[in-house]
Amino acid sequence: MDTFMSQYRLPAVAAADRLGLFPSLAGAPADAGGLAASRRLDRVGTSVLLEFLAALGYLAVHGGRYHLTPAARTFLLPDGSRYWGPMLTLGWDERCTAVRELVTTGTPHGYRGRGIWETHERSPRHGEQFARAMHAHSAGPATALASQLDLTGCTALLEVGGGVGTFAMALARRNPHLKATVLDLPVVEREANRLLERADLAERVRLRTGDMFADPWPGDQDRVLFADVLSDWDDEHCRGLLERARAALSVDGRLLVHQVMPDDAARLSPTVSGYSLALAVMTGGRLRTFRELVALLEASGFADCTVTPVYGHYALITARPA
Repeated sequence: MDTFMSQYRLPAVAAADRLGLFPSLAGAPADAGGLAASRRLDRVGTSVLLEFLAALGYLAVHGGRYHLTPAARTFLLPDGSRYWGPMLTLGWDERCTAVRELVTTGTPHGYRGRGIWETHERSPRHGEQFARAMHAHSAGPATALASQLDLTGCTALLEVGGGVGTFAMALARRNPHLKATVLDLPVVEREANRLLERADLAERVRLRTGDMFADPWPGDQDRVLFADVLSDWDDEHCRGLLERARAALSVDGRLLVHQVMPDDAARLSPTVSGYSLALAVMTGGRLRTFRELVALLEASGFADCTVTPVYGHYALITARPA
């Protein structure tokens, strides 16, 4: 994760430089909303960018406002004798353009300006490559969650947006009584079936292909799991998914939300804040704090939200239908 998210360091600094954010903050420190309003930028895109720049050491937060650090004042002000802007311009690439577009318009870049999910539907090759990548990304966190999550009495679990079923497979291995359903788009089907057969779990983990926003979900579930899913979507889409999850749960069922969850300390991590920027650029999503996720859950009819650290920056929220 550290290595992968490092790819956004240059784009973040280069886009902020080209947008004139460093001179603006030098003259008038501001919070993300204030800076976005004054420069007519997208508020969410500006917020994730400033968090990342702070984690990289170019900005510091005091009283909710972003101030330039000495490094930024030395190298990122155009009037300075050691201004690095021309060097940043030399490194400008498509990812820099993507960050700039996110901050100016709020539009995710996806694949070269094409929506990521639409691309997967049109191009099975891209979809399968993405499915394999998400399986690799999730294998460690899924194993850690399965070793810690108590599923006593749980016989029916629905993993929504579960890709090839990485989490469902890990949970089924640890819980022989569990039967799981994985809901995702048809593009993952071939890779999912291959992995399920290889793991000898095809009888207990079933793939159900469909659109999680439009197609029916199986009901009477003991658990509904979102693993690295809500962070791919804006608040409106998340509320729609959560309302569907509440309807799919049994009376005593529980919702599980597993993802990277920044707290005040984690926001200082370039990996976490870089991940949030990567999500915003690729899918239009972002990472949310526990407080932000609880607000979404409560607005969607859930209560008794608890959070448990699991693995690295990952945490698990458990909630029940209100």
